[in-house]
Amino acid sequence: MTDRSLFGHIFVTGQSLLIIMPKETFHNLPEEKKSQFINTALEEFAGNNFDTASITRIVKNLGIAKGSVYQYFEDKLDLWLYLKEYCEGVKMSYVRSVSRRDYDSFWSYYRAMFRHGINFDLEQPRCSLFLYRVGFKESSRQVREYLDSWKKKANEAFMPWIEHEKKTGAFDPSVSTETIAHFLVTMSISIAELLQSRYKVDFDENIREGKPLFAADEEALMQAVDELIYLFEKSLK
Repeated sequence: MTDRSLFGHIFVTGQSLLIIMPKETFHNLPEEKKSQFINTALEEFAGNNFDTASITRIVKNLGIAKGSVYQYFEDKLDLWLYLKEYCEGVKMSYVRSVSRRDYDSFWSYYRAMFRHGINFDLEQPRCSLFLYRVGFKESSRQVREYLDSWKKKANEAFMPWIEHEKKTGAFDPSVSTETIAHFLVTMSISIAELLQSRYKVDFDENIREGKPLFAADEEALMQAVDELIYLFEKSLK
């Protein structure tokens, strides 16, 4: 499944349009150096628009020659796409750890995915901040084609899921699958606005200070999620 945010934390920021493969020299790096490179690059791209993010700053912070980056990736876009794909994979590992078979109802399952999404933010702050930038703050024309299709992909990913859950009674069968998908995607994303207004979450400040995106109490966050899920369930059942 795909998404632009936390925000369901059920999806991921639109699936990549192609598979990005770093050069063999990057794969051959020791794991410690590879991890250090990824973390430094994520910090740069999380804190800056694609156009203003600087390869020069990345290599300066790493203490390596600028040419090393181009031994690992073709160019800046290639690196950005790799980081996007990498973080989406990390996020999906959290979401996929939740099995529908372990929950009696769709809505308890849906809630569990939110909680795992919050865990992703708290435990993988660099990836979470980067994906937030990609989903909500990025404005570069150079990467627009990789952003614009996210909502369509999210709706399409929901379709078979919703059709299955209609049979369990989770959704009113008289409401079209397309309408339910649109509702779930849109309302899931609105979680961000609720958390900003209710808990005064300042995403940009958290990025600047190197905090997790949702630098707040997990139980308080889940209370807000529970209230929205209550409304979702009442409106769709």
